[in-house]
Amino acid sequence: MWRFYCPSCGVEYPEEKYLPFCEKCGGGLEVKGELPGRKKILGEGDTPTVTDRYRGFEVNFKLEYLNPSGSFKDRGCSYALYMAKEIGYKASVVDSSGNTGLSTALYSSRLGMESYVVVPKYASESKKSLIKKVGGNLIETETREGAYERAVELSSKYYYVAHQTNPFFLYGMMSIGVELSDLAEGRDIIIPVSSGSLLLGLYRGLLEADSKNFRIIGVQAVERAALKDYVKVFGVVGGETSKYADALLVKNPRRLGEIASVLNEVGGGVVLVGDEAILNASEELHRMGFIVEPSSSVVWAAFKFLIEKDVARDSILVLTGSGLKYI
Repeated sequence: MWRFYCPSCGVEYPEEKYLPFCEKCGGGLEVKGELPGRKKILGEGDTPTVTDRYRGFEVNFKLEYLNPSGSFKDRGCSYALYMAKEIGYKASVVDSSGNTGLSTALYSSRLGMESYVVVPKYASESKKSLIKKVGGNLIETETREGAYERAVELSSKYYYVAHQTNPFFLYGMMSIGVELSDLAEGRDIIIPVSSGSLLLGLYRGLLEADSKNFRIIGVQAVERAALKDYVKVFGVVGGETSKYADALLVKNPRRLGEIASVLNEVGGGVVLVGDEAILNASEELHRMGFIVEPSSSVVWAAFKFLIEKDVARDSILVLTGSGLKYI
């Protein structure tokens, strides 16, 4: 048996009642009790790690873009939608800049559920096409914030995946931390940050596996840098625009306080990346054999910047999304 509660308000909800966010404050929920174990639905997780050396540092690339839908989001979506099916939902809804939407549509179809995916109209055309091809019902809005508002409206009828606030989603995301636990000690883990589900899931998974002495460095698009006033900013690289980081669009993450707290606790911080660095990093990663989307390449730009600033360590770089979606 399990129940949701809000750590901010202290409100506890009835046993086995699903809510996408706290009804009182709108914040992220946590879960008490015992959840079913993590399930593999389409072989998600257990992605490869490729080890290389660069300018005297060991660098380990975690290939999350090799998940079934081409994104790390498959870890959270697969478990969140497995639980939706268990609870009895017939349809799902999610707001997304593209990757979570595709993952939600893919796993909903696999589990025999309808899906409604709300994206800003400027989302990648290839991602929107893939969402429809795997069975998702695509809804477009003017802005990323508008997509969130529309999804919340539809949550009265459908299971809202709510990747920012849903504890089922975060529970699924913890698997990446467990997988990296043996490698993490003494290293930096460099990850893109938008909604923060990857960072929080990674951190919780590392704690579950009793991993210690790691540092997490978040990387944000310079125009969507929600963390800059709350954590150490290592610097800005690549200019003052970041239109190519089209998967890093969340302006005000629902768990911003928790994300900042984690980064501060582990002695980490954030690097802000602009378009020039994003494009250069993408080209370099592609030539190295990693076909990733621009929003994934920000970690390579950040790693090189940390080396230049003489604050780098041996590192794990999480490559989050597939560049094949941009062809």
